[in-house]
Amino acid sequence: MSANEELLRWDAEHIVHSLYPIGRNRELMIERAEGVTLEDHQGKKYLDFSSQLDCVNLGYGRSELVAVAEKAMRETSFLTTFFGLSNRASIECAKALCELTPPGLDHFFFSAGGSESNEAAFMMARRYWQSVGRPTKHKIISQYGCYHGATFAARSCTNMGRGSLDMGLMQTLPGFLHAPHFHCYRCMLGLRYPECGVKCVDFIADMIEREGRDNVAAFIAEPVIGAPGMVPPPPEYWPKLRAVCTAHDVLLIADEVMTGFYRTGKAFACEHWNVTPDLMTMAKGITSAYFPVGVLAFNERVYEGMKGQVEEGHTYSGHPVGMAIAVKAMEIYRQEKIGEHVIALGMHLLDRLREEVLPLPHVGDVSGLGFMGGIEIVADKETRQPFERSLGVIGRIKAQALNRGLFMRSAVIEEGMGDRVVWSPPLTMTREELDRAVDILKGILTELEPAV
Repeated sequence: MSANEELLRWDAEHIVHSLYPIGRNRELMIERAEGVTLEDHQGKKYLDFSSQLDCVNLGYGRSELVAVAEKAMRETSFLTTFFGLSNRASIECAKALCELTPPGLDHFFFSAGGSESNEAAFMMARRYWQSVGRPTKHKIISQYGCYHGATFAARSCTNMGRGSLDMGLMQTLPGFLHAPHFHCYRCMLGLRYPECGVKCVDFIADMIEREGRDNVAAFIAEPVIGAPGMVPPPPEYWPKLRAVCTAHDVLLIADEVMTGFYRTGKAFACEHWNVTPDLMTMAKGITSAYFPVGVLAFNERVYEGMKGQVEEGHTYSGHPVGMAIAVKAMEIYRQEKIGEHVIALGMHLLDRLREEVLPLPHVGDVSGLGFMGGIEIVADKETRQPFERSLGVIGRIKAQALNRGLFMRSAVIEEGMGDRVVWSPPLTMTREELDRAVDILKGILTELEPAV
């Protein structure tokens, strides 16, 4: 047994990995990464079409980010933001965020990731209503099957049903409700867009009325559905949802953990539809995953309502190293005009996939926005019938991609909802690299027919 094989064996026996069966053998170990390329323990290279977990937005090996991290570690190592203690790095990060976030979202609470940020959003929404004398407003509405984190409240909000994230923890916290998502290809209401008139938002309005507007604190959604397939909404969805929340006095929370920091071409995806939420969560791209940082942004109304309250915190909230990296990352996004790059090449990528991949016999849908999107794999294009999971079609596609040097992921969606392979490459990926990824994927999906 080689040294690397021994490491992988030890890994299987001692380390629990997320979304991977405990005790199963490991086969892939990444040794190094540079630009948009991963290299495994055997020296094989892969084009990263997923930026790992949709987070390495600026690519690997950015010396500028490494330099500011080293400087911050040498100067301060760690500083807490508890008890009103301040530090220059967190102030500079908040200032940089003020220049980037939608107008009015200029108050911030720092955490160490997306799940924590969403937990903070739920607590702040409920505590806001308590502070203004409306304590019955406590229920949180989210969309079926959409992912908001791995902590208990976030899991209660997520409700992935019988899909990949059903780990037997069916008991959830009270006060979390679920409405239909906007995945039009798999509409939960059995309707077709645009004839439907975006009834999924009308459903939310009716739901608030049934529950009682004095009982509903907030509605949360990702501007573009993330884990269940990276699906953009109908253009009317977010403006209509904003109007419903305003009319019913319900706080609107935008989960921009995955979509934020130019993943869709805009700094934040809600800007595509000129919608400003009351609260907005972010993580991942804020540091390009070079350090775990999460943020909850909120507006003046919530800030004024919360004045004088004492907010809970996390040990690593406002960590000076993470703050310094975030400031530098935001500077790079601006200097390298990442948003313009993503808009231009995102359209090129989507055009190629729709022209060359969508006509294939087992491709039912191609949809995306900027550098995120998905391809629906179906057994029958007419009926939209998915393949039986026992056939392992999606696993074969991913295995073939790895064999051909492409690292990509599939969606986490409920059983019976089909299969999607998704893309979310580093935002620095060039046209040539995107074309190479499309060529590989097209070849795999073209060959899928005789193998099924």
